[in-house]
Amino acid sequence: MEVRPEARGGATVFFDTVVDANQADALVGCYVLARRDDLPDDVLELQEGGIEGFTVVDAEAGTIGTAVAINEMPGQHLLEVARAGQEGTVLIPVVDEFLEGVDEQTRCIYVNVPQGLLDL
Repeated sequence: MEVRPEARGGATVFFDTVVDANQADALVGCYVLARRDDLPDDVLELQEGGIEGFTVVDAEAGTIGTAVAINEMPGQHLLEVARAGQEGTVLIPVVDEFLEGVDEQTRCIYVNVPQGLLDL
């Protein structure tokens, strides 16, 4: 496996076991779980600007607030969001079921969280 950091954030991962275009196409857009010790040191450095300051928008609730950080927890990562017009923050699990997409140009993170999650 080889990992190459990208200028716009994230990384491109090359697998030794992928031998043709069909296998590669099946992996496009997928997430990769890897042990930190198996990755090059520079892959884990926060890209300039990171996600801090991105506007977080929910499919139902609209604008939730501003991304503060990604908290790395043992079970999953949590997106910490400062609520628009409210005190405190809300934590949103960073999972495929809740994350709709990220638009780096508009600095927006689109989510679709279950009803009630934002009320916790």
